[in-house]
Amino acid sequence: MKNKLVYKAILTIAFTSVKSEANSELNILSWHGYTDADVVSYFEDKYNTKINITYVTNDKQLRNNIENTEQTFDIVVLNSSELKRYIRLNSILPIDISKVSNSKWLSEQFTPLRRNTKTSQHGTIYGMPFTYSSMGMIYHKDRVKTPPSSWNAFWSTTYDKKVLSYDGGTHNTSLAALVLNLDDPFNIPNTEQSNIAEKLIALRDNSLTFYDSVEEATQLFNQFEMSLMFANFGRQQLTSLQKSGANVAYTIPTEGALSWLDCWAILADTEHSELAHQWINFVLEPWVQLEITQRHGLQSPLAQFSPDTQQQKLIWLTPVESPHEREAMWDAVYSGKSLEKVMEHTKRAKP
Repeated sequence: MKNKLVYKAILTIAFTSVKSEANSELNILSWHGYTDADVVSYFEDKYNTKINITYVTNDKQLRNNIENTEQTFDIVVLNSSELKRYIRLNSILPIDISKVSNSKWLSEQFTPLRRNTKTSQHGTIYGMPFTYSSMGMIYHKDRVKTPPSSWNAFWSTTYDKKVLSYDGGTHNTSLAALVLNLDDPFNIPNTEQSNIAEKLIALRDNSLTFYDSVEEATQLFNQFEMSLMFANFGRQQLTSLQKSGANVAYTIPTEGALSWLDCWAILADTEHSELAHQWINFVLEPWVQLEITQRHGLQSPLAQFSPDTQQQKLIWLTPVESPHEREAMWDAVYSGKSLEKVMEHTKRAKP
């Protein structure tokens, strides 16, 4: 009788443990187009779990959500630059590659992962490649007869109020640095801050407005018959516009294009590391990757770089000198402040 009671107790504990894990929830911080409802539903059914998704449209929102002590996320998709930042802050857990068997499908451009400096540090893997893109220029072929060869077109009076720009300080600052031909668009010396601010003000004045999401960009581009757009979200914006019927094309100017590699990463505060690994493995399934490429025009890390991509000047994002100061400067520019006021506002943002 005693042995039966012990056996029953063990079974009860095991069942309760499995049931608890099966009914756990996974809180995801993501970008639109990465977690379609039907794909998420398939995962929920397969693993008997619930997925809660919070969407962001820029890196500032991403940081605010990750650093919000009142809300906990288990897993996040972020670019390799932001990944490096949070590795330094000890906010990311290493990925156990033995639990991500579908990583075998990754193309050679991203493997071996332990040697990929975008996703790993000192041989430890922290990020799993999910999608990537250049941040090129989109132009309307009926309004722009010759593809622009330089980012300077965004500042040209030829396209006054026919430019659609992105509402984000980190990438806009890097774009201004490219146009100013600075050595490193991700590390702006203090001596160049005034020139950057001046360039951003000129971009503001030449742009009709600024967008936050792929959907908003498509709507604004068509509604106001825009000529040029900075494709912050990459080629998925080209796909979105083409699906809407717009006669557009995509080009990489001679200065090159900022480029992002978005990776899935597990946040250090998670209590569902096992489920997070299952999610990462799931989104690398070839059929899932095929869906996101066909639906949204995203580029899959499972595919080899095309000859065109290999020849393009891609400038992969790296951590910037001060995300906080960049966003402060952009907020001041966006609000319509003069150069003097922008610099005062930026100076107050210094730690």
